[in-house]
Amino acid sequence: MPKLSVIVTAINGWPVLDRCLRGLQNQQGGIDAEILVVGCAQPDLKERVAETYPGVKCLYHKERMTIPALRSVGITQASGEIIVITEDRCAPSENWLGEIVRACRTDYSVVGGPIEPNGIRGILNWAVYLCEYSSLMLPMPEAEVGGLAGNNAAYRREALAEVPEQIKSEYWEYFLFEELRKKGIKVLFSPTIVTRKNIDFSFRYFLGQRFHYSRSFAGMRRERVTPLHRLVYAAFTPALPLLMTWRIAKPVLEKRRYIKELVLSLPLLCIFMGSYAAGEFAGYLFGPGRSLLKVE
Repeated sequence: MPKLSVIVTAINGWPVLDRCLRGLQNQQGGIDAEILVVGCAQPDLKERVAETYPGVKCLYHKERMTIPALRSVGITQASGEIIVITEDRCAPSENWLGEIVRACRTDYSVVGGPIEPNGIRGILNWAVYLCEYSSLMLPMPEAEVGGLAGNNAAYRREALAEVPEQIKSEYWEYFLFEELRKKGIKVLFSPTIVTRKNIDFSFRYFLGQRFHYSRSFAGMRRERVTPLHRLVYAAFTPALPLLMTWRIAKPVLEKRRYIKELVLSLPLLCIFMGSYAAGEFAGYLFGPGRSLLKVE
């Protein structure tokens, strides 16, 4: 059995990290995995991890770091043949690691799966979940795909070695998967590799998160396209709220799950997508600014 290293990026406080680590320690199948928590800006994080989960390695940084940078630190320190990446807000299913091992026995070098809701309460938090993960909720078939969620993906070490260090440490996973596709590396989506997202956000907080994520994303793309393409992308951002809201709604309607939650959250989704469009507009015209550092 290949050795697994699980990297958990930790920015969002102890309660969610505790829930994530508890899920990793209660895995079925006796899978032995190295667990690395890579966190920042939480003074007591290292002590809490050592006291509660002595078998977990904690890599702590005092200064605030970006999520891609935290992942990169974990990848550098991991010793496993298969490197699994998740985040503190994700609670893995009981057979998560076992299903990752099963999927890695195929011809695929990268595997991952769906993000399901975990005890979500309130229409605001449903709007957040649908905004981020409606396209990744069950049911979905096992299939070769172009990319995966960055917080539920496992990579063979040699596949990650094909990706330039700058992409791993400074860019979102969209660009990482773009590099993997260029190298001809195949990616598998497996519906049995399930993790569940814990969401408890405020309206103002998530509005800002949408803006900063999209500005950082557009700023990254801006560096990789011509000035003309930047202007074209920026010109089309007014159409994004309608387009993105439809993309969120489409899988909900097709799968007939959470339709009530979708309908009730539509006003919020439209506002969030407006923030997303504003972020992209700023990113294409002015670059990412400090937005990547503000995404949690």
